Amino acid sequence: MRDWFRFGHTAIFGYTVVLPLIGAGTAEGIVTGWQIGGLLGTAVSFHLFAYLLNDLIDLPLDKTQPSRQNYPLVSGLMTVQQVRLWVVIQLPALLILWWALGGNGLALLCLAWAVGGMTLYNLWGKRSPLPPLTDLLQGSSWAAFLLFGAFVVGQPTPQTWMAAGFIIVYILLVNGINGSLRDLANDYAFGARTTAIWLGARPFPADQFTIPNRLRIYAFFWQFVLSLLAPLLPVVDKFPLARSEESAWWVQTIFIILSTQCYVLWWQITRQNNLVSERVPWLMGHNILMLLLLFTAVLPIVDPLTRWAILLAFTFPLLTADWLVGQS
Repeated sequence: MRDWFRFGHTAIFGYTVVLPLIGAGTAEGIVTGWQIGGLLGTAVSFHLFAYLLNDLIDLPLDKTQPSRQNYPLVSGLMTVQQVRLWVVIQLPALLILWWALGGNGLALLCLAWAVGGMTLYNLWGKRSPLPPLTDLLQGSSWAAFLLFGAFVVGQPTPQTWMAAGFIIVYILLVNGINGSLRDLANDYAFGARTTAIWLGARPFPADQFTIPNRLRIYAFFWQFVLSLLAPLLPVVDKFPLARSEESAWWVQTIFIILSTQCYVLWWQITRQNNLVSERVPWLMGHNILMLLLLFTAVLPIVDPLTRWAILLAFTFPLLTADWLVGQS
């Protein structure tokens, strides 16, 4: 069971599945149980396509990454041919799910860009001379998957487009900075091109990072953008705001608390004298806190069915994480 969880990257499935659900919940239209089920199935298929394709392309790099040694493809429990078959069968599966959901041409276009953009990123993500552009490419792929959920239900609203923009910036930080710093030593030794390396981060001295100011400025800038997008999302269609249309005081308080915690974690992550092992929990916590900003903005404005689907679909996969069950 542990091997299957690792093979399917189940612990982070929640990050994938909430996107089309947020798109559906913020769209113009009524979300049905059938659509929720179909979007969950589509998320499973897209998740397997995106992450297994990445496993195939990054296999030489993953073989040198200590944290990946227990993954089935790296350890030899699965062969390249088997994983390639898993990737290929997701394409007709996605088409069948789009048809079963009654998706229109715009939904298919979003799904096609999600698949195409992710493919391009996996091929060139750590090989591009300008890594922020490939981070942007990946971000647009995830945003397209969010919009797919909206077009399945109806039409995107201003909240939907704002959520898609939030996801793009989120990926610029999660993939471009957090993921790059987590794997910095191995990526640098292998000659990979990531945003953190491009901005001057180096795995020196031993077990630490050299983090230049330009990386800090880049990270804090995009964090500032996220801190603006989240509170604007629920009210973006109501400008200019009347007093009665402002977010509730408790929602604004949550935004302030989460944003402050994000900045505190960034300060901890970018301190020069912290060990790499100390930074990993902060990086993970920062990823979740940023997503909680989005949840705080979205959950109060979606219908109860979608709200519970988002919460449960995000939470349950986390229970399969290696760090939670104490297994390596």
